[in-house]
Amino acid sequence: MKVEKLGYVSIRVKDVKKATAFFGKILGTPFPEPKEMKDLDARHTIHPLGMELVEPLTANGPAARAIEKRGEGLSAISLRVSNIDEATARMKALGVRQIYGDKGVAIFHPADAFGVMIELTDHDLTPPIKT
Repeated sequence: MKVEKLGYVSIRVKDVKKATAFFGKILGTPFPEPKEMKDLDARHTIHPLGMELVEPLTANGPAARAIEKRGEGLSAISLRVSNIDEATARMKALGVRQIYGDKGVAIFHPADAFGVMIELTDHDLTPPIKT
């Protein structure tokens, strides 16, 4: 499995507007406008430097349950790999359970990776940096 680069880190937050204001000051540029992911019951935004902020849409969805159980903080890392099939097979061989896979993306269970969900992808998921 060849990892080409860290794609992004994902952070669970209770309030994405407050979090984008805070982290935008630290990173020196603003975040794109948050978008809803209704299928995941969350709102998110990904900064071009590779930080995703995820806020629950409702009190009952997976993002809300994760914050209730684990609190705000690091949720996932995304790694861009050169060969998604080879990388997926390697993760499975290491005993990490795959929980999602589709079109160049494979996601693995956080319980098997020290509490951090691992996403493998064969393409960039972060927006381009605007200068």
